[in-house]
Amino acid sequence: MKSIVFIETTKTGSGHEGIKTVFRLGYAPILVTDRRGLFENQEEFPEVSRIIFVSEIVEELIGIEIEILQKEGCEIAAIISFVDPYVSLATNLSNAFCGSNISAGALRIMENKAITREFLEKDRMNARYEIYDAKIGVAKMRNCYPFVIKAAVSKASRDVYLVENNFEAENVVNKLVRLYPNQEIILEEYLNGPQYLVEVVIYNGKVNIVAIIKQEIEKEVKFIVTGYMVLLNVEESMYAKIYDAVTSIQETLKISNAAFHIEIRIINGCVKLVELNPRISGGAMNRMIEESFGISLVEQTIKIYLGLEPDLINTHEKNIYVHYITIHSYGYLLKITGIDSAKKSEGVREVFVKPIVGSIIIPPISMGHRYGYVIATGDTVSEAKRNAMQAASKIKFYIEPLD
Repeated sequence: MKSIVFIETTKTGSGHEGIKTVFRLGYAPILVTDRRGLFENQEEFPEVSRIIFVSEIVEELIGIEIEILQKEGCEIAAIISFVDPYVSLATNLSNAFCGSNISAGALRIMENKAITREFLEKDRMNARYEIYDAKIGVAKMRNCYPFVIKAAVSKASRDVYLVENNFEAENVVNKLVRLYPNQEIILEEYLNGPQYLVEVVIYNGKVNIVAIIKQEIEKEVKFIVTGYMVLLNVEESMYAKIYDAVTSIQETLKISNAAFHIEIRIINGCVKLVELNPRISGGAMNRMIEESFGISLVEQTIKIYLGLEPDLINTHEKNIYVHYITIHSYGYLLKITGIDSAKKSEGVREVFVKPIVGSIIIPPISMGHRYGYVIATGDTVSEAKRNAMQAASKIKFYIEPLD
């Protein structure tokens, strides 16, 4: 049996779905990780044929493990990762060991937000930005409040802050410099407009926009996406602008084969780039695209790594809304009720709740602090949203406050 190697994974969402998809396609998934807990709890990934522990996720060490596998007679068809910041690393190895033809250089650029901004310097979709310089501080951006501060390799909103004055800006910069002394810190203009996520597949140079999803964002401590609305009917003018933006990215980064997503905002009719990410979005993204269009984007991404043409033709079109559950208090999780009731609610396609009893629950300071989701459909997108929200309201978290 041929094998496909995964470099790291998530326990849920697109990362885990990649492993399950490979297993369903008849390949033996092999997982490489530097997380001791994951290695010692292999029962959490029953589809995986083997888990390999390495002291550090670096190309040299993983290359050695790949060579060992090949000497043992293991036929490796592809090496892939759906986890930041290992996408380009996996792609380099897949190109080298498996003959894949993925645009690894472009994916490497996408992994670093500072480098991405620099490459798109002259593109009109680029937001105004500055790379933090300790000698200058935040002086250049002082007339732009509010603005956004983020670490160059931040993910899941963990290190993204909206600041409104000098005091906040200096505090955030100092915090990020302490946390990430070897990373660049980016100061970006705040883009105030509706936000969209665009899933893209480029195969043999052809741009395919698989899905455009409107995001609903909650801002308390951080920017957290709590709602995803899959758009079935996008106005031609808006689609054309998004397509032009993606094509511009393709030409600038010289992308021939890759699957990635961009987050954009529409400002006065113009597309402005929020972020560019070198993989399918995590969480429920693959499931919502499957429900909306009948396309497994994870599977089609894997096909590209195998040198196969992806099948991106919709088999159906359904209005889908995904509502994420967040909690705005601190404490120990005592119990959860209402899950079965939510599953039986009108239009509900899937209910997922992540935490287990005894977990510590906190308000969302990153996307990882969303504690579940409901996927629902409806005759209209408004009805799909209403169905998802009503189902989610039936799920109750009982929390004991922290001492």
